[in-house]
Amino acid sequence: MKLSMFCLLLLFCGTLGQFQPEHLESGDVHVVTLLQEFQAQLDEQKAQLEDQKTQIDAMMKGNGAVYVRWGRTTCDNEALTETVYSGVAGGTGHTQTGGGTNYQCLPTEPQWGTYYQDGVQGTAFMYGAEYQMDHQDHASFASFPTGFAQDVPCAVCYVPTRGSELMIPARNTCPTGWIKEYDGYLMASHYSHASAKEYVCMDGQPETVPDGDANQNGALFYLVEARCGSLPCPSYVEGRELTCVVCTK
Repeated sequence: MKLSMFCLLLLFCGTLGQFQPEHLESGDVHVVTLLQEFQAQLDEQKAQLEDQKTQIDAMMKGNGAVYVRWGRTTCDNEALTETVYSGVAGGTGHTQTGGGTNYQCLPTEPQWGTYYQDGVQGTAFMYGAEYQMDHQDHASFASFPTGFAQDVPCAVCYVPTRGSELMIPARNTCPTGWIKEYDGYLMASHYSHASAKEYVCMDGQPETVPDGDANQNGALFYLVEARCGSLPCPSYVEGRELTCVVCTK
């Protein structure tokens, strides 16, 4: 509504700016004075509205949403989303019981601070991450990279015009009023591995890290299957891989 008022003021001021006071009769000087005073008030209000618009734009940009797009090197420009940086996925090794429990999107070019020395000192570790897809998985999920242990890229994304981000498991569409950033499949660490990881939404059209096809293990991504019991079946189906979607608003 403020923007509509702003446009009306601009239109009126433009019309008033074309007004020529010298065309009035001498007896209409008082009218000219009133118009000039009104023009000054309009100029002041226009300046105030411009300041408010600037503040609103700054607030919208400052309240943007940030999320990680797992499995991709860039963000979706069609959704007016900026790529903050692209990198590689990493986390605690799958056999380790300590360390962090969340996957990380690591920049491809790290910046170092103070360090003791090169070489392993036996503290906490950060490994790269791999898709763990066997031949049966590839037969069903043709969009995923071929090969058993491809390294996983990632991108950190920023949406300046929307302030909230939501990942919904077991859905590939967003609720009414939300914008879909991407959809894919839910992934996590293997149920039997010592190092448990968070559930993340892997892009349904995932990419790979160049020359990252060696089976180095580290942090691993597995498709997540539904298990009936406390999870209601139907609508869920035993052993079926779960979808996911990332939405913003």
